[in-house]
Amino acid sequence: MLFMTQAAATKTRRTAPKEVRRQQLIDATIETIAETGISGTTMAAVTGRAGLSMGIVSLHFESKENLLKSTLRHLAVELRDKWREVEQKADLTPAERLWGIVEANFDPDIFTHAKTRVWFAFFGEAAYRAYYREMVEEFDTERGLTVERLYLDLVARRGTPPSAKDAEAFSQGLEAMADGMWLSMMLYPEWLSIAEAKQRLWELIASHFPEHFPRDARASMSSIEKP
Repeated sequence: MLFMTQAAATKTRRTAPKEVRRQQLIDATIETIAETGISGTTMAAVTGRAGLSMGIVSLHFESKENLLKSTLRHLAVELRDKWREVEQKADLTPAERLWGIVEANFDPDIFTHAKTRVWFAFFGEAAYRAYYREMVEEFDTERGLTVERLYLDLVARRGTPPSAKDAEAFSQGLEAMADGMWLSMMLYPEWLSIAEAKQRLWELIASHFPEHFPRDARASMSSIEKP
Protein backbone atom coordinates (compact mmCIF):
# COMPACT_ATOMS: atom_id res chain seq x y z
CA MET A 1 0.00 0.00 0.00
CA LEU A 2 1.60 3.28 -1.07
CA PHE A 3 -0.06 5.64 1.38
CA MET A 4 -0.82 5.23 5.10
CA THR A 5 -4.28 6.13 6.32
CA GLN A 6 -4.58 8.95 8.85
CA ALA A 7 -5.26 6.40 11.58
CA ALA A 8 -2.14 4.41 10.67
CA ALA A 9 -0.01 7.55 10.59
CA THR A 10 -1.30 8.58 14.02
CA LYS A 11 -0.59 5.11 15.41
CA THR A 12 2.95 5.28 14.01
CA ARG A 13 3.54 8.63 15.74
CA ARG A 14 2.24 7.27 19.03
CA THR A 15 4.42 4.15 18.93
CA ALA A 16 7.61 5.90 17.78
CA PRO A 17 10.76 5.74 19.96
CA LYS A 18 11.00 8.11 22.92
CA GLU A 19 13.34 10.63 21.27
CA VAL A 20 11.21 10.73 18.13
CA ARG A 21 8.09 11.49 20.15
CA ARG A 22 9.92 14.20 22.11
CA GLN A 23 11.00 15.80 18.85
CA GLN A 24 7.48 15.58 17.45
CA LEU A 25 6.21 17.49 20.47
CA ILE A 26 8.95 20.11 20.24
CA ASP A 27 8.29 20.61 16.52
CA ALA A 28 4.58 20.97 17.24
CA THR A 29 5.34 23.47 20.01
CA ILE A 30 7.44 25.58 17.61
CA GLU A 31 4.62 25.65 15.08
CA THR A 32 2.00 26.44 17.72
CA ILE A 33 3.98 29.29 19.31
CA ALA A 34 4.64 30.72 15.84
CA GLU A 35 0.90 30.88 15.22
CA THR A 36 -0.54 31.79 18.63
CA GLY A 37 2.34 33.06 20.78
CA ILE A 38 3.44 31.56 24.07
CA SER A 39 0.38 32.59 26.03
CA GLY A 40 -1.87 31.02 23.40
CA THR A 41 0.05 27.74 23.37
CA THR A 42 -1.70 24.98 25.28
CA MET A 43 -0.82 21.34 25.83
CA ALA A 44 -3.98 20.38 23.99
CA ALA A 45 -3.01 22.45 20.95
CA VAL A 46 0.47 20.94 20.87
CA THR A 47 -0.65 17.35 21.24
CA GLY A 48 -3.39 17.84 18.67
CA ARG A 49 -0.89 19.18 16.16
CA ALA A 50 1.55 16.34 16.91
CA GLY A 51 -1.15 13.68 16.76
CA LEU A 52 -0.25 12.46 20.24
CA SER A 53 -2.16 12.06 23.48
CA MET A 54 -2.04 14.33 26.51
CA GLY A 55 -0.61 11.39 28.40
CA ILE A 56 2.40 11.27 26.07
CA VAL A 57 3.29 14.92 26.53
CA SER A 58 2.86 14.62 30.29
CA LEU A 59 5.10 11.56 30.29
CA HIS A 60 7.93 13.31 28.43
CA PHE A 61 7.70 16.87 29.77
CA GLU A 62 5.36 16.76 32.81
CA SER A 63 4.22 20.37 32.33
CA LYS A 64 3.82 23.15 29.80
CA GLU A 65 6.72 25.01 31.42
CA ASN A 66 9.08 22.07 30.89
CA LEU A 67 7.90 21.71 27.30
CA LEU A 68 8.59 25.41 26.65
CA LYS A 69 12.03 25.21 28.24
CA SER A 70 12.88 22.11 26.23
CA THR A 71 11.75 23.81 23.03
CA LEU A 72 13.88 26.87 23.67
CA ARG A 73 16.87 24.72 24.60
CA HIS A 74 16.41 22.72 21.40
CA LEU A 75 16.63 25.91 19.33
CA ALA A 76 19.67 27.12 21.27
CA VAL A 77 21.53 23.81 20.88
CA GLU A 78 20.63 23.66 17.20
CA LEU A 79 22.11 27.11 16.59
CA ARG A 80 25.20 26.40 18.71
CA ASP A 81 25.90 23.14 16.90
CA LYS A 82 25.53 24.88 13.54
CA TRP A 83 28.10 27.61 14.20
CA ARG A 84 30.44 25.24 16.04
CA GLU A 85 30.48 22.95 13.04
CA VAL A 86 32.12 25.68 10.96
CA GLU A 87 34.14 27.42 13.66
CA GLN A 88 35.92 24.22 14.65
CA LYS A 89 37.14 23.35 11.14
CA ALA A 90 40.92 23.30 11.36
CA ASP A 91 41.48 24.32 7.74
CA LEU A 92 39.65 27.66 8.05
CA THR A 93 41.27 31.00 8.78
CA PRO A 94 40.09 33.11 11.74
CA ALA A 95 38.23 35.39 9.31
CA GLU A 96 36.44 32.41 7.77
CA ARG A 97 35.53 31.09 11.21
CA LEU A 98 34.13 34.48 12.14
CA TRP A 99 31.99 34.59 9.02
CA GLY A 100 30.90 31.01 9.62
CA ILE A 101 29.41 32.07 12.96
CA VAL A 102 27.52 34.89 11.24
CA GLU A 103 26.24 32.68 8.42
CA ALA A 104 24.99 30.07 10.88
CA ASN A 105 22.27 32.54 11.90
CA PHE A 106 20.83 32.30 8.40
CA ASP A 107 21.21 28.59 7.75
CA PRO A 108 17.97 27.13 6.31
CA ASP A 109 17.64 24.82 9.31
CA ILE A 110 18.01 27.73 11.74
CA PHE A 111 16.35 30.71 10.13
CA THR A 112 12.76 29.73 9.43
CA HIS A 113 9.56 31.73 9.73
CA ALA A 114 8.36 29.63 12.65
CA LYS A 115 11.63 29.47 14.58
CA THR A 116 12.32 33.19 14.45
CA ARG A 117 8.83 33.85 15.77
CA VAL A 118 9.50 31.50 18.67
CA TRP A 119 12.77 33.27 19.55
CA PHE A 120 11.04 36.64 19.61
CA ALA A 121 8.07 35.23 21.51
CA PHE A 122 10.43 34.47 24.37
CA PHE A 123 12.06 37.90 24.00
CA GLY A 124 8.75 39.72 23.93
CA GLU A 125 6.69 38.24 26.76
CA ALA A 126 7.90 39.51 30.13
CA ALA A 127 6.80 36.40 31.98
CA TYR A 128 9.05 34.22 29.86
CA ARG A 129 12.21 36.32 29.53
CA ALA A 130 13.58 34.58 32.61
CA TYR A 131 13.36 31.32 30.67
CA TYR A 132 15.56 32.82 28.00
CA ARG A 133 18.17 33.97 30.50
CA GLU A 134 18.10 30.65 32.30
CA MET A 135 18.25 28.40 29.23
CA VAL A 136 20.21 30.36 26.64
CA GLU A 137 22.68 32.60 28.47
CA GLU A 138 25.40 29.94 28.46
CA PHE A 139 25.07 29.54 24.68
CA ASP A 140 25.15 33.29 24.07
CA THR A 141 28.19 33.64 26.31
CA GLU A 142 30.04 30.86 24.53
CA ARG A 143 29.39 32.39 21.12
CA GLY A 144 30.28 35.87 22.32
CA LEU A 145 33.59 34.74 23.79
CA THR A 146 34.41 32.85 20.60
CA VAL A 147 33.80 35.99 18.51
CA GLU A 148 35.97 38.00 20.91
CA ARG A 149 38.79 35.46 20.56
CA LEU A 150 38.61 35.58 16.78
CA TYR A 151 38.59 39.39 16.85
CA LEU A 152 41.72 39.46 19.02
CA ASP A 153 43.40 36.93 16.74
CA LEU A 154 42.68 39.00 13.63
CA VAL A 155 43.90 42.21 15.28
CA ALA A 156 47.08 40.53 16.53
CA ARG A 157 47.89 39.30 13.02
CA ARG A 158 48.14 42.94 11.96
CA GLY A 159 50.79 43.50 14.56
CA THR A 160 48.43 45.80 16.44
CA PRO A 161 48.09 45.43 20.24
CA PRO A 162 44.72 43.73 20.78
CA SER A 163 42.21 45.28 23.16
CA ALA A 164 39.86 43.10 25.21
CA LYS A 165 37.46 46.06 25.52
CA ASP A 166 37.34 46.50 21.74
CA ALA A 167 36.82 42.76 21.28
CA GLU A 168 33.86 42.79 23.64
CA ALA A 169 32.34 45.84 21.91
CA PHE A 170 32.76 44.20 18.50
CA SER A 171 31.16 40.95 19.67
CA GLN A 172 28.20 42.71 21.27
CA GLY A 173 27.69 44.94 18.25
CA LEU A 174 27.74 42.00 15.86
CA GLU A 175 25.28 40.08 18.05
CA ALA A 176 22.91 43.05 18.31
CA MET A 177 22.97 43.63 14.57
CA ALA A 178 22.30 39.96 13.80
CA ASP A 179 19.31 40.03 16.16
CA GLY A 180 18.15 43.22 14.45
CA MET A 181 18.35 41.58 11.03
CA TRP A 182 16.24 38.67 12.30
CA LEU A 183 13.64 41.06 13.68
CA SER A 184 13.53 43.15 10.49
CA MET A 185 13.11 40.07 8.30
CA MET A 186 10.36 38.73 10.54
CA LEU A 187 8.44 42.02 10.48
CA TYR A 188 9.22 43.13 6.91
CA PRO A 189 10.06 40.05 4.83
CA GLU A 190 9.28 41.92 1.61
CA TRP A 191 11.76 44.66 2.52
CA LEU A 192 14.82 42.72 3.66
CA SER A 193 16.12 39.45 2.25
CA ILE A 194 18.60 37.04 3.81
CA ALA A 195 21.21 38.05 1.24
CA GLU A 196 20.74 41.73 2.10
CA ALA A 197 20.91 41.04 5.84
CA LYS A 198 24.14 39.11 5.42
CA GLN A 199 25.55 41.92 3.28
CA ARG A 200 24.94 44.44 6.04
CA LEU A 201 26.66 42.24 8.58
CA TRP A 202 29.53 41.80 6.14
CA GLU A 203 29.85 45.58 5.88
CA LEU A 204 29.99 45.87 9.66
CA ILE A 205 32.84 43.35 9.83
CA ALA A 206 34.54 44.99 6.83
CA SER A 207 34.68 48.27 8.74
CA HIS A 208 36.97 46.49 11.20
CA PHE A 209 38.80 44.08 8.92
CA PRO A 210 38.77 45.36 5.32
CA GLU A 211 41.89 43.33 4.57
CA HIS A 212 39.82 40.14 4.95
CA PHE A 213 36.31 41.38 4.12
CA PRO A 214 36.49 43.58 1.00
CA ARG A 215 33.86 46.29 1.22
CA ASP A 216 32.66 45.87 -2.37
CA ALA A 217 32.53 42.06 -2.26
CA ARG A 218 29.44 39.88 -2.07
CA ALA A 219 28.92 38.49 1.43
CA SER A 220 30.09 34.90 1.17
CA MET A 221 32.82 32.62 2.47
CA SER A 222 34.46 32.61 -0.96
CA SER A 223 34.86 36.41 -0.89
CA ILE A 224 37.08 36.42 2.20
CA GLU A 225 40.66 37.41 1.47
CA LYS A 226 43.19 34.95 2.87
CA PRO A 227 46.62 36.00 4.17
